[in-house]
Amino acid sequence: MTNTDLKEVEAPKSFGTLTNSEMLTGIPIPPIDRLKIISSEEFEDLIREWIAGYCKKKYKSVLKTGGANDKGRDVVGFINEEKTVYDNFQCKHYDHPLMPSDIWGELIKLFCYSKNGDYSLPRKYYFVAPKGLGGTLAGYLSSPTMFKSKLYENWNSHKNIGVINSELTEELKAYIETINFDIFTFLDPQELIEQHKTTNYYTARFGGGLLNRRNEPEFLAYTDSEYSLRFIEQLFLAYSDCLKKEIKSIVELQDYNDHFQHFGRQRSSFYWAESLNQFSRDSLPDGDRSFEDLKEEIYQGIVDICLADYDNAYQKIIKTTLEASKISIHSNALISVTRVMDKIGLCHHLVNENKLSWI
Repeated sequence: MTNTDLKEVEAPKSFGTLTNSEMLTGIPIPPIDRLKIISSEEFEDLIREWIAGYCKKKYKSVLKTGGANDKGRDVVGFINEEKTVYDNFQCKHYDHPLMPSDIWGELIKLFCYSKNGDYSLPRKYYFVAPKGLGGTLAGYLSSPTMFKSKLYENWNSHKNIGVINSELTEELKAYIETINFDIFTFLDPQELIEQHKTTNYYTARFGGGLLNRRNEPEFLAYTDSEYSLRFIEQLFLAYSDCLKKEIKSIVELQDYNDHFQHFGRQRSSFYWAESLNQFSRDSLPDGDRSFEDLKEEIYQGIVDICLADYDNAYQKIIKTTLEASKISIHSNALISVTRVMDKIGLCHHLVNENKLSWI
C-alpha cells in the first residue's frame, strides 16, 4: 500500500441541536434496541410490569410459575373464572434470538405434564424473548407439521428436563399426535413494547416522557355538602374574617362578587391538583412519589409566607397562593404537565390535610 491509497477521514455526522436531556444522558435509545440489551433481571422486571399493567386487564386472572420446576408453563393468563381455559407465555432471556434448542425442553415438559394430567393444554402458547425468534424457529412455527417432526428428532437430546419421566413412548407420541401445533406462536418484541406502553411502567422503563394526555378535570356544581371538606371550611372562614361577617354558604357569598369569584377559582384549582394526582397514578409506576414530592416542594416554598402576619386571612390566601404560582419546578417527573392551577390547588390540598391553615 502506498500513501496514494490513503484518504482523509470525513468529519463525523452532526448530531444537530442537542437538548439538555441529551447532553446529560446521550442520544435516546429506541425501545426496541433497549429491549435487546436489557439484563435477565431487567427482563424479569419488565415481564412483571407487563403482567401487572397489561395482562391483568386482559385476562380474568394471571399467575406466574416459579423457579426451574415450572412444568413447562411460565406466565398463565386464564380466560374464564373456572381457570380451565388459558394462554401460556413462555418468557425466555437469551443473548441471541430464540432458537429451537432453547425451547425443546419446555415443549417436552408441556406434553409430559399435560399427558400426566397435571394441567390441560393452553389455548395458545406464546414464546416471548427480548430478541425475538431466530429464522429457523420462526420457520418451524409457520409449519406445524415440520415443527412436530423436528421435536421428535430432538427429543432424546432434551428429554432429561424436569422431574417427570420424559421417555417418548408410543403412548405419549400418540397423545402428541392429537395436538394441533397451531397453538404455538410468539409475541413479537415490538408488540410486547406496544402492550407495555399501555401500562404506567412504560416511561420509567423506556423513557420518552409521559405518554398519557392529561384531560381537564370535570367540575361539578358546588353543593353545601362540600363544606365538610376542610379547605372549603377554611375558605369560608377566611372570607368571614375579611368581611367581618359570618359566611357559611355559597348563597351568602354571592353577595360579595370578588370573594365569590375568588372562591370559584380556588375550588377549581383544588380539583385541578386532584386531577394531577389521578394523572400521576395512571401514568407513573405504583409507589412513585412524584405528586407527593411536588406537594412537599410547594409546601416548603410557601410555609413561611403562610405563617406571616396579615390584616386578615383572605390576604393570607392571596399572598400564599401567589407565591405558590411563582415556584419553579425543575426535577419532578410531572413537570411537563404541571400548571399554575395545580400549584395553587396544592395549597388547598395542604390545607385539606391540616398541614396549613388560613385561620
